[in-house]
Amino acid sequence: MSEARLPTRPALGPAIPPAVALGSLAAAAWALLASGATGHMSHDGLLGSGQLPHLAPLLAFLGNWQLMVAATMLIPAIPAIAARAHRTGRRWAAASAVAATTCVVWTGFAVAVLAGDSVLHRLVARSPWLEEHEWLVASAVLVLAGIVQLAPFQRRVLASARSASSPPWRYAISCLAGCWALMLVMFAVALESLLWMAVLTVVMIVQRVTTHGLRLAPPVGVALISLAVLSALHLVSLP
Repeated sequence: MSEARLPTRPALGPAIPPAVALGSLAAAAWALLASGATGHMSHDGLLGSGQLPHLAPLLAFLGNWQLMVAATMLIPAIPAIAARAHRTGRRWAAASAVAATTCVVWTGFAVAVLAGDSVLHRLVARSPWLEEHEWLVASAVLVLAGIVQLAPFQRRVLASARSASSPPWRYAISCLAGCWALMLVMFAVALESLLWMAVLTVVMIVQRVTTHGLRLAPPVGVALISLAVLSALHLVSLP
């Protein structure tokens, strides 16, 4: 789908109050993350033994993950909320439905990635070579995300995710399809770096909301792969 054929964004109109509310929630989430008041989000500490964590630390991690989702995903959801509010006339219901389904879908993503990461931790623990080269894991994640950004299908997925008329569940799933690779980078290397979180958030917002956002995918892909190569050569250090 070309950028010229993307659906016209509806005027915010009745969605302005919930949009302001969501923007305020996103700002509050950033403030809490920046303050460190909610503790660290390190999955390495959570899964250091390679076993899935007990319920309490898992819930603490997922609580912090919700803050990160609010910080990164609520702002680009505003056009979808505006479209739904315009179509149904129920602005607060539209905001609640889109925000809730977005949080549920990304929580499912976090649980799935945690399960996969626990397997990876066990593999690393059983391999002395991998333990000595654990940095390769983060580099591999960057390469994977870069390849996804460069792939032609990624621009089609992003174009679909920019459709403001989708029902809440379909919108949340299309958001997952368009952003999962960058959110995997967030999980792997950026959860304890506010700067990385901010950069990745800006990239996802630009790709999903702005007119020329689809053109950003290839240079982002090149940047991610280049960063992986520099990290493998120990010329830069990842968070």
